[in-house]
Amino acid sequence: MTTSTDPIKRLFQIFSARLVLEVFGGGGAIWGFSEVCTLRRPETQEFWRMNASIIATIFAVRWLMQIRDYLLEMNGTKVNLNEGTLKRLLQIFSARLVLEVFGGGGAIWGFSEVLTLRNAETIEFWRYNASVIAIIFAVRYLLQIREYTNQHWGTPATTGEQTGLLA
Repeated sequence: MTTSTDPIKRLFQIFSARLVLEVFGGGGAIWGFSEVCTLRRPETQEFWRMNASIIATIFAVRWLMQIRDYLLEMNGTKVNLNEGTLKRLLQIFSARLVLEVFGGGGAIWGFSEVLTLRNAETIEFWRYNASVIAIIFAVRYLLQIREYTNQHWGTPATTGEQTGLLA
């Protein structure tokens, strides 16, 4: 698929993918990862359903704000992203925690069930693997925070981090 030069068509290309990956993915990450961590059980299912719905709603508002910013920029208005502020750090990394760390573990957990690999005999094997993936992504997440803070407030990042391999 080629990238469109029509700004409205491009808006749909960008934000239809973000709707699935970020809004639905945010809710799904909370839902799936709560089960990986054995927090979601029959007696807590409605609690986690509500939490996953709240996260999906927050991500939907974020998604709408991103569309607004895209439309403003499309019309030539400069959008202030507050780069280098604590507010921006929280905006970026709260989303990454849900989507990448929780979502990474939840994706392994969910897809193992989709492929019918996860069953009563293999559930602990897949719980372990989903947890390992979440830990790997958590370490990556912490390294990204360090790189961001070094870039904006501290000493320059070391050579390996400047390559963007952690992005």
